[in-house]
Amino acid sequence: MDYVQKFEYLIERVTPQLGAEQVAQVYRAYEVAHEAHSGQTRDEGTAYIVHPIRVAVSLVDELNLYSPKLICSALLHDVIEDSDITRDDVTEMFGEQIAEIVWLLTKLEDVGLAEYLARIEAAAYTGAPIVKLCDRLDNLRSVAHTPKLEKKHRYIRTTEQLYLPLAARTNQYLHDELRHWVEEARADLMRLEAMREGGHT
Repeated sequence: MDYVQKFEYLIERVTPQLGAEQVAQVYRAYEVAHEAHSGQTRDEGTAYIVHPIRVAVSLVDELNLYSPKLICSALLHDVIEDSDITRDDVTEMFGEQIAEIVWLLTKLEDVGLAEYLARIEAAAYTGAPIVKLCDRLDNLRSVAHTPKLEKKHRYIRTTEQLYLPLAARTNQYLHDELRHWVEEARADLMRLEAMREGGHT
């Protein structure tokens, strides 16, 4: 399956850079995430697990970050939000540093997006902002091609208002990529809206 090949690619990329125990930890993070997201799919119809794998690959391929802490956190970043796994579970399996990042990246329902991102940035020492921006970048690359106009509008708006300023303070490459994919999403949005208007005339 596609996500298996993507994970095998990730392992190929990190194995020369990490020790055996660190590679084993990455495998374990994948296994936990795969189980947590079992049966879940994304808008584009792919298995949900492909998203956290792509986020982890972005850290390695696009930012040259081979931190096992950040790679594992990328793989696990949605498990608390999307499954019965708790912060304590993550701490027990992966240690407090990874658990802290995964918890920071967990969006609680009663917390607004601006406050959520402010908390992440306040903990920049953990590396959480980098993982969050790679997460948004992967989602933005996907949403650029979604037929859901409202979702496209929302992603363009929130990226411009909140994520681009965060990226400008965090990593110039991620800022430039986010800006590029906002424009891609906007162009596709205009195309879809023009087609919709044409269909009603």
